[in-house]
Amino acid sequence: MSDPGPVAAPAIRRHAARPHRTRGQHRASWAAELSPLLAGTQRRYTAVVGSAVAGASIVAMATGAGFSSGEEQPGTSRAVADIAALAAEARAPQAGAESVSSADPPLGTAAAEEVATAARTSPVTGQDAQVKWTPMLDQITITSLFGQRWGRNHNGVDFDAETGDPVYAAYPGTVTHAGWETGFGNLVIIDHGDGVETYYAHNSEILVSEGDWVDAGSRIANAGNTGRSFGSHVHFEVHVNGEPVEPLRYLSEVGLDLR
Repeated sequence: MSDPGPVAAPAIRRHAARPHRTRGQHRASWAAELSPLLAGTQRRYTAVVGSAVAGASIVAMATGAGFSSGEEQPGTSRAVADIAALAAEARAPQAGAESVSSADPPLGTAAAEEVATAARTSPVTGQDAQVKWTPMLDQITITSLFGQRWGRNHNGVDFDAETGDPVYAAYPGTVTHAGWETGFGNLVIIDHGDGVETYYAHNSEILVSEGDWVDAGSRIANAGNTGRSFGSHVHFEVHVNGEPVEPLRYLSEVGLDLR
């Protein structure tokens, strides 16, 4: 029988998606096999651990069953070491709110400083935590104090004002009264919460209604001479838990000194 001559080696077909791997042969390292799965997903530690477990299972099965003759057998210790190294790299702590993949090029000095500055800078501008009390008139002139007067207690302080002068809310709150009230004349009462109320009396005109929310400095009335009054002025009171307190001392304690 004549010698047919050398037999041509079958052509090696390569995997379309991973050309480094040949079909039917196991020549690629486990690091090369897993790296496409990990590209751009360094932050997904769960996926990496899952790939590592699957790879370790394949290595154990292949080692127990053995490979066909003529094929290279990747060492078990090398495969496990590659998988462990990839998993450790994926779970390495990242700096900043956005982690950077190990495949990304290193930042230059200027870029690194810019990233650090952005991390330290807040887009929110700091503001005063406390709303400030404001004067109830453009010009403050005290004409009568809190205390006994003409045999009865004067529960507020009087400020000189011309009829029609703007009267402002001293602090934010809800208008609970806006109308006529015997000796007060045209009266505005504002509830500021925490048991604190302010009274503005003898107005010629009221510019707000009950239930309105007003801010500190909002115009609520025009000064006048209504009710039990002997001249145009603004009578101002502060009540805490339903009881009148000395207004000037209270305002001084909350940061508004009118004396």
